[in-house]
Amino acid sequence: MLGRDDILPSLHQVPVIPLSTQGRGLSWEVALTIEDGVPNACVLKPEWIRSVPREELGPWIASFPGRRWGEVRAAVLAVLGLEP
Repeated sequence: MLGRDDILPSLHQVPVIPLSTQGRGLSWEVALTIEDGVPNACVLKPEWIRSVPREELGPWIASFPGRRWGEVRAAVLAVLGLEP
């Protein structure tokens, strides 16, 4: 889930960026490894960002490391065409 910790609990639809083990080498994909807390190497796919009903979320599998949020921000802005 993406968003502010003070707002997320009140949302019925939550924003998510899916993960995939199939990277395509796109400039905005953020590669993650086991050291980042995910069970397997994968990439964040910000071009697939969407909101989903909270009740459709599966089990919590990992916490994203705070030191990597700058990369996620840059990736989302690039996909939306809002990069500086």
